[in-house]
Amino acid sequence: MIVYLPAVLFAGGLLLVYGSAGRSRQAGTIAMAVAAVSALALLLAPMSTVFGIGPVAAILLLPRPAKRVPSSFEGLTRRGVTIAATLLVALFLASRLPIGENPVLLSAVPWFLGAVGVAWFVSPVDQLERLQGQVLMIAGVAGVILSAVPAGVLTAGVAGAMALMPIAGERVRVPGRVRPAFSGLLLGLAAVAVVLAATSTSVGRANLFDLSVNLTGPGLLAVAVVVLAGAVMSPIGSEWVALLGVLSIAAAAPSLRWPALAALIAAATVLARTGERPAWIAVGVVSVTPVLAALAAPGWSPRVQAVALAVGLVVLLFAAGAEWLRVLALPTTVFLVLLAVGSLSANQLVRFQWIAAVGAVLIVSWGLLGVVVQPYGRREAIRDRLIMGLLLLAIGARDSLGLGDLAVVLLLVDLALVRFDDGTTPPTRWTGRMLNLARSSWPPSVTFAGATLAVIADLQASLVLGLLAALIWAGLQLAPLVDRHALVPAPVRPRSRFRWIGPAVSIACGLAPAIILRMLRLSG
Repeated sequence: MIVYLPAVLFAGGLLLVYGSAGRSRQAGTIAMAVAAVSALALLLAPMSTVFGIGPVAAILLLPRPAKRVPSSFEGLTRRGVTIAATLLVALFLASRLPIGENPVLLSAVPWFLGAVGVAWFVSPVDQLERLQGQVLMIAGVAGVILSAVPAGVLTAGVAGAMALMPIAGERVRVPGRVRPAFSGLLLGLAAVAVVLAATSTSVGRANLFDLSVNLTGPGLLAVAVVVLAGAVMSPIGSEWVALLGVLSIAAAAPSLRWPALAALIAAATVLARTGERPAWIAVGVVSVTPVLAALAAPGWSPRVQAVALAVGLVVLLFAAGAEWLRVLALPTTVFLVLLAVGSLSANQLVRFQWIAAVGAVLIVSWGLLGVVVQPYGRREAIRDRLIMGLLLLAIGARDSLGLGDLAVVLLLVDLALVRFDDGTTPPTRWTGRMLNLARSSWPPSVTFAGATLAVIADLQASLVLGLLAALIWAGLQLAPLVDRHALVPAPVRPRSRFRWIGPAVSIACGLAPAIILRMLRLSG
């Protein structure tokens, strides 16, 4: 009978939340978090209760108003339907992914916690409930993955601490006096990662008790791109958010990797909420892959994992038009998917490639539709959509030389670092002409190198993928004619020496592949 106590406690907390306000409602929210922790203690071990420190602390930092917030009949109906639908979906998923021979109601409690977070995030009654929804979503992701893939005490505690990141993203800023030094430290970290990746050196696995990080060559390049984007292009004072991306890439435990990604999404959408809902959908879809690998039947789990990775990435690319999502969340998610694609079998890879091809067509078509609907209004550049299409195709190209992986890195550098402009440099000066060259699709730019390598890699993978990539590459040459009235989003940052890092990296990345291929040709 004790196995049903977490579900009873969760139900009581949920009724208290919807029937009261102020401290009583806060107590009900804490009861739901404690119920999820209790379920994990019964499913795994009592030491896993350390996971609940982060969610409970986050709930305590978000006090509720003493009086109930007024709501209309339409709002009440929408909220009721939303919470009922999310709980039913959570119960269905828990029944399809059982944990051993435990009762479904016991293993469903962590799913219920995430479902309540989704309902509060989708239909919040105020800003505090929206933040609480993000806290519960991150806690739900960590709890569900912990129940499927158990981890040690320290790993569980850090995974639970990710629930504090929505609050930190809204309130924590790097002080102005230490901001240049902090950005310089991030740039130094990016340089070290690039040197280690170029010398074929991997950090390997480093352990702190049960907390383990693992960085190989592709992981080091991923860290370099994310850290560089965080130092140069992230919102003022929020450069520290890039460290969440580093943690997500470096963490060896899935129970820490995906909650860190969810925390990154929450922190990245604090200042710019455009595209946040599709971004959360993408995180939910891709983060279910370790649960499927551990709990689903081997007959259908691999197929669903490949589909989840591809669909989640396509959805995130649709959401990545917002500058902060593109700067921080997009590189982190793409690299995580790229590392996961490397373990797919041949049949699973073909399924991923087909979905990626369809997604590339949809992304480019959506950009062209924006040109027709808003020919002179504020819209996203079609060039960015074309690059995203090439990025999707390059991820699925598993060629023997690794050109697809290199193309992914170069295209991410273009999207996250090079494509932003403040419009203050006159194009008539030599500096303005250099900026235009760095942001063009002609040599020596990172776009040209990345697009060319993507086409070559896709031709080795499949003739259909290669032809589609070639068509998109040809469209890049005509994109400036269509994008004459498009407004490229520009992060609001003061003028500094960092603003030249993106164009300099673009030209360096554009020249490096040509120089390396020339050296290989001469040596051969």
